[in-house]
Amino acid sequence: MRVLILISILMIGACGMQPREALPTMWARADGQPINSGLLDIDSLSCKDEMQSPDEASRNKADKGNYSRAMVDDFVSCMRAHGYVRFKS
Repeated sequence: MRVLILISILMIGACGMQPREALPTMWARADGQPINSGLLDIDSLSCKDEMQSPDEASRNKADKGNYSRAMVDDFVSCMRAHGYVRFKS
């Protein structure tokens, strides 16, 4: 009986968790110019490094490419600051 209660509590907790997200990978230039893939890679790595600063690491840790919604929003904001917009297919 205790095992059933424990399993029920764990299942309810799992249902209440927010889904994790992956970082966006498709981008377009905000000014309409073609994308230089080398510069895109550099800017993307720069934004990922900013996400792993001590302030961000203490807020939410990412595991295996899964990120919280706040971390994805921060990444998109950083990319926007570098002149990219998220491309949605």
